[in-house]
Amino acid sequence: MRNLSNISFISGLYFCWLLLIWLLFDYTPTNDGVGYIELAEMCLAEGQPYPTLSAMHYDSLPFIWNIGIINLTALSIALFDDIFPLFPLLCLMKALTAWMMAKTAKKLFSERIALIALLLYVLYPNNWGQSTMISSEIPADFLTMAAVFLIVRLPENKKLLFVSGLLLAVSNWFRPTAPIFLVAVGLWLVCVLRLQSWRPLLLMIAGYACFIVVVGTSTYVRTGHFVYQARSLWFSMVDECYDGAAVAPHWDQPTWPEGYPRYIEHHEQLDCFECERIWKERSISWLKDHKLEYLKKIPGRIYYMYQSDYDFLTVFLPDKDHAEDNFIIIPFRHLLSEASSLTAVQWLALLTMLFYGLLLLGAVTGSVVFVRRGQYQALLLPLSVIILGTLMLTLVMHGETRFKTPLMPFIFMLAAAGFTSSLSPSHGSATAACLS
Repeated sequence: MRNLSNISFISGLYFCWLLLIWLLFDYTPTNDGVGYIELAEMCLAEGQPYPTLSAMHYDSLPFIWNIGIINLTALSIALFDDIFPLFPLLCLMKALTAWMMAKTAKKLFSERIALIALLLYVLYPNNWGQSTMISSEIPADFLTMAAVFLIVRLPENKKLLFVSGLLLAVSNWFRPTAPIFLVAVGLWLVCVLRLQSWRPLLLMIAGYACFIVVVGTSTYVRTGHFVYQARSLWFSMVDECYDGAAVAPHWDQPTWPEGYPRYIEHHEQLDCFECERIWKERSISWLKDHKLEYLKKIPGRIYYMYQSDYDFLTVFLPDKDHAEDNFIIIPFRHLLSEASSLTAVQWLALLTMLFYGLLLLGAVTGSVVFVRRGQYQALLLPLSVIILGTLMLTLVMHGETRFKTPLMPFIFMLAAAGFTSSLSPSHGSATAACLS
């Protein structure tokens, strides 16, 4: 116990807490999770990994979905005839993400900020229930955090950059958000570490490209299509590229809404790639004449992405058998009049909202403090991930609250900086010599 660091000890307790939550409240069905299971079972029936040729046909799904989590689900079912083993693994990934977040914060800032960030992460209620769901976000966030962790702590071994690039590509296989980190980390390497050559950056890109080539080629051999990540971009994009498209997320809309540009007549005769080509043409055609109109939607999308953060509290719902009903509504406009009728889960969601508001306030405060003290080197990586991630996500799709999950560890880092006044200048600049 004497050799166990505070960060490791707290992360271990967090892992036990997540396991306890899962054991007490069991599996939480979600719409995405149910879809992943269906596709995994279909792939097992065909004896192939996802995507298969039949999975590319419209009556399965009109786009290629998150490949990694579907294959991980299929592997669990193949080995254990159950999804049960997935959840301890997801709990472990979530806890390790917290551990790596703290270790990264310690390297960038200070040990005190790292511990505060970790405690905030562990105590935040919305971080308790996600690992009871079949989630593409947890593996993707774990892998991206691992890549960032290795890069920030890599001065002894430049070859770890190749491994980091590989990890980012695997993360992208689970959920296509890795380009955010590829750009942000590349910016950090160039600006903070002041590279004398492009070799370290090229090593990271080489690792990323290596995975793409191997996975894409293997899929091409099986299906005739070079696929290495989800391909739902134009399915989502075309739903935003028409006159009068709402800024808010389009909930409960059918897959083939007649009268809208996503609808394709005789779509039953096409595969997902032919549909993708049509949606891409329609989207680009509309965007050519409506660039400003589209860009004006981004502030609204940012609002919808950041307006709340209690999606994963559905783990505590008393009846959660039906995925489509697993959501929490807080009557904000009538909160005082309906306070007496709120359920325990709604009260927890309100508490989480208060916590979330303090996190955002702390993150802004931390950023301002670092700017005023001229500690740009420590600030650059978390702030670039948050800003670039927010803009890149809202540029290509509507804003859902859960879309910001890959950015949250970095918000916790900045919030911890905002909640403490003991910022050590030496930690902010210590990484400047990492690759020298």
